[in-house]
Amino acid sequence: MKTSERILVTSLDIFNQQGETNVSSVEIAMELDISPGNLYYHFKGKEVIVAALFELYQEQMRSILEAPLRSDSHALTIEEFFYYLYLIIEKNHIFRFLYRNPMDLTDKYPSVAKGFSKLMLAQERCITELLAQFVVQKSINATPAQCANMVEVIGLVFSQAVNYYALKGQDLNDDGYLYKSLSAILFVLLPHINIAEGELQRLQDALANHAFVQESSL
Repeated sequence: MKTSERILVTSLDIFNQQGETNVSSVEIAMELDISPGNLYYHFKGKEVIVAALFELYQEQMRSILEAPLRSDSHALTIEEFFYYLYLIIEKNHIFRFLYRNPMDLTDKYPSVAKGFSKLMLAQERCITELLAQFVVQKSINATPAQCANMVEVIGLVFSQAVNYYALKGQDLNDDGYLYKSLSAILFVLLPHINIAEGELQRLQDALANHAFVQESSL
């Protein structure tokens, strides 16, 4: 692995564990057992490291968000939709330092603030389109206003899950909170979902057993 890649991987891990605010460039260099000068050669300051990590996060998120909307993609089932949501929140988990103190982070890094806003709008747009498809397929019974509320709830859960479960004292290294978050979303959507009982049961079992690893066409 190249030194620049090692710096990003190590920085991501330290930021996730301690929070970006509590970590300096010198501490990152010490963790890597390299000189601060060597670190500076690759990334001229912590803000550049944060920007690079956020760009990586954006690229990976865009790939996930756009996958089911490609012209060659088949229409998702409700089960696949929740797997899609799992992929999104799992990516948030991998870059969870971004959600630890998001307002502080965006105040410090204006470029991150701008990117965050665009990414959240893209997420809302993609989920809105998928819900509209489910309404047409009659696997979800909901008005446009109700779908808009669902999109809001999903966005709130995704953006606040890290802080909510951290405040409850849960170990965020354990991905169990991801399934709890998805279960909360299912609870909100459940009155509107119209699918076969067996499909719904498989979905509920996957969430309850933390076993959302399956083959997917996404």
